[in-house]
Amino acid sequence: MTNQKIMSITNLFLLTFAGLCLAIALALAWTLGITLFFPDGVLAGFLVERADIIRAHVDYLMMAQFLFIFFLLFRQYSIDPPVWVVAACCYGAFFNPLAFLVRGLTPKHSVVAAIPVEPHFPFQAGLSFTLTTIGFLTAVILVVRAALKSRSVRD
Repeated sequence: MTNQKIMSITNLFLLTFAGLCLAIALALAWTLGITLFFPDGVLAGFLVERADIIRAHVDYLMMAQFLFIFFLLFRQYSIDPPVWVVAACCYGAFFNPLAFLVRGLTPKHSVVAAIPVEPHFPFQAGLSFTLTTIGFLTAVILVVRAALKSRSVRD
């Protein structure tokens, strides 16, 4: 066997999901750019709340960045993360920004506009935020532990 690092299935999934989040962010960037130059176009009519679409775009970019960084760190330290850690990170990376995207594309009727929070939002947000936090914090712990172990081996 060579010195080449072997990529685990979980790391490959993390990399693939990072690419998906980046692709969504780029699609949103194109949509925002096109609707900026063609505000009366058909595509612009689908954007109910432009600020929420921008939030979704930025959030998908950040989540893609985090997933790419953890992929590289796991690869660097030869960490094969547990499936549940990768699943939690990927779930949050997709569904946290999706909440902004849905809000930005959903028309607000006068009755719905009077309700400050959509009925489904607290549960969905609570689940997504919790899984994201647990997933990314566990990933950090795995990387820090591997870095400390690597350092102690060198010393």
